[in-house]
Amino acid sequence: MRPLEKHLGIAGVIGSMGVSLFPFLLPSSSHPQSSLTVWDASSSHRTLGIMLVAVIIFLPIILAYTSWVYHVMRGPVTNAYIEANRETSY
Repeated sequence: MRPLEKHLGIAGVIGSMGVSLFPFLLPSSSHPQSSLTVWDASSSHRTLGIMLVAVIIFLPIILAYTSWVYHVMRGPVTNAYIEANRETSY
């Protein structure tokens, strides 16, 4: 089985499970009124708005820092580099 077929199969199983259980996320067999639904699990509009502002502010900062770190740390670390920089490598 090829990897794409495997991933599509997994996505199909999870998707069909989600469609068949909708709107329940965690159905309760002993107390059906205590089941967790999609609407019970979601946050309020105020919380979602605050999180949207936080993501707009902090996601570019995190992405910039992560790309800078990958740029600084790029390239292989060789034995010759470690031997030449013994004081800074450890």
